[in-house]
Amino acid sequence: MSSLLPTTILDDANRPRRLNDAFRCLHRTRTLALSVCLDDYMNANALRVKSMVCFECPQGGSNRETFAADADTEGLLDAEIWARLISDMKDPES
Repeated sequence: MSSLLPTTILDDANRPRRLNDAFRCLHRTRTLALSVCLDDYMNANALRVKSMVCFECPQGGSNRETFAADADTEGLLDAEIWARLISDMKDPES
């Protein structure tokens, strides 16, 4: 996860909306960043890896829907997404 973005740990009443938001994963029983949840959820379901706890996870599905809806309607996540992509693409030697 990019160190440029602050991490916010959410309580149970709020859904994570930004990639760096942290929340309590019910199936893993630990705190995860939304970016990790989305990556694992999408990989488990796209590749049909039934042995992964993220396969058909209702919380992961809900997080994905919330994130996608926010990205489509608010436009505020665009800057965050681009910042993460750019930081991930930077050469580690520079």
